[in-house]
Amino acid sequence: MTETRDLLRLGLPSLWRDRRGVAAVELALLSPVLVMLFLGTVEVTQLIRVKTKLALAAQAIQNMVAGQTTATTSSLATAYAGGQLVMTPFAGSGLTASIASVSFTSSGSATTVTWQALEGGATTMTVSAACTLAAGMSLGSDTVIVVRATYAYTPVLSYLLGKSYALTQVTYGRPRNTTTVSGPAASTGAIGSC
Repeated sequence: MTETRDLLRLGLPSLWRDRRGVAAVELALLSPVLVMLFLGTVEVTQLIRVKTKLALAAQAIQNMVAGQTTATTSSLATAYAGGQLVMTPFAGSGLTASIASVSFTSSGSATTVTWQALEGGATTMTVSAACTLAAGMSLGSDTVIVVRATYAYTPVLSYLLGKSYALTQVTYGRPRNTTTVSGPAASTGAIGSC
């Protein structure tokens, strides 16, 4: 027993002075924080990429619709499918799009939502919302195509950033081949006077 005390008494001061292994202990203490910081950075980067892809998809849908003289149900579905392809490598199934045509008077004030189409289970854009979104985009007696695209993004590591994010992007464009893009025979969203 006295031998053990003598060893402890002799070894304890040298143990306090010994600095070998300090780096290993620091790494062990900091590595969980560093891993969480790295994973959080990856998730935030993915969220930014999804938002950028959503903006590109909404612009692609608007561009395809604005290039037509008549928007049919199948051409709108094709434009929506193009938007889904733009979302790659993210799942296109989370994309929804409300597409509306807003007419303007010669003075440039919005008067009517002439047609609206809902793709991918999108919610209806109210007439007042469509008119408000398109306000200030007119050059006179013309129309503006308004696309409101939404995407539900769920992070891979949801405990870092939260459960889900509902991202929204609105784009506008004038018809390119005519002053008005005629809409589908049956409008699936809200239409009427502003």
